[in-house]
Amino acid sequence: MADGNNIRCADIEKLVQFETDSQDAITEFERIKSKFKEINDTLLSKWQGAGANQYKKEVDNILEKIGSVADVLDAINNGVVKSAKDAYLQLDADLAAFNENPTTEDGGES
Repeated sequence: MADGNNIRCADIEKLVQFETDSQDAITEFERIKSKFKEINDTLLSKWQGAGANQYKKEVDNILEKIGSVADVLDAINNGVVKSAKDAYLQLDADLAAFNENPTTEDGGES
């Protein structure tokens, strides 16, 4: 939102929404990985031989490389997003306190 002075409203809702969306993405990714593992376990239980062994090796390698989306998103949420949100909330609290008792640059009452 802007007024005639081009002042914009600061809002952390997008950060909060990112945290929520991250949890949804983690849940969905884990569901997909679980289903993928289930399908591969079924396939490999009925497939024997060198081809099956090579396939299992490749699948295990892929799953290891994919890792965990949860780890990545948790690192982002607990690092960047949390720091930004905490800094914003502290600034908001500081400004609220200042607005309750504003002073001039030299420390005197305005």
